[in-house]
Amino acid sequence: MDVKIGRRSYDPFASAEKREEQISKYPLMEEIGFLLLGMRVYQIDSDSYIAHDQLYGRSLRKDTIKNGLTRFFHNGRELRRHAVSLIISKIRSILHWFESQTQLHFYASSLLLVYEGSPHTINGSRHKPADSGTEHQQGEPQSNSNNPHETLSFQSSLTHSHPYCHNVQHERNANGKRGGSVEEEDKEIGMGDKKQFGQEEAVEVKMIDFAHVFPSNCPDESYMYGLRNLLSALEQVLKD
Repeated sequence: MDVKIGRRSYDPFASAEKREEQISKYPLMEEIGFLLLGMRVYQIDSDSYIAHDQLYGRSLRKDTIKNGLTRFFHNGRELRRHAVSLIISKIRSILHWFESQTQLHFYASSLLLVYEGSPHTINGSRHKPADSGTEHQQGEPQSNSNNPHETLSFQSSLTHSHPYCHNVQHERNANGKRGGSVEEEDKEIGMGDKKQFGQEEAVEVKMIDFAHVFPSNCPDESYMYGLRNLLSALEQVLKD
């Protein structure tokens, strides 16, 4: 499942037309803080997949967003509660990283949620989840790599000052990356973990889509708002 995170899906330098276009796509983004862009879910009994695109995600409202998350974790026979719990834990780790950093603000960026759907594979020795198969519609930001050291070497947007913060520094190291703590931060939020997946680790959460990332000197409140609301909805899925 591809989940766009944040209260707005346009960056600070977007034109008025671009802002109006993005807001019209999902007016509830400001209130909910995330959008289900698409999902593909394995169904045990039929040995097949069900899929939902952005139109389904945009049809969800505040009182039905939990239903969309539940659908992603239901394999046609039961709710994959353990997968929900493990993904909640991984999202909390990402939230912890955001609470500790003030260097970057993310716009139109997503979380990619993956869990192993086949019980036969889960009970085997080790298996790494395949590509989720989530498709982006034309015009949406796309991720070319799940390697943060490639995707986080940002484009020319980093040469601008951030209108929501002040005194932003633009220092880069010899590799073109800011600061020099990216590897440490990646390690903290679990990106780049090389372990294969056993039964207890057959889930993955990755940050993707970094076309609109800007330097800052204040916390990314918009992204954290979305993460906290997503966590709250997932916890409600377990509770219900």
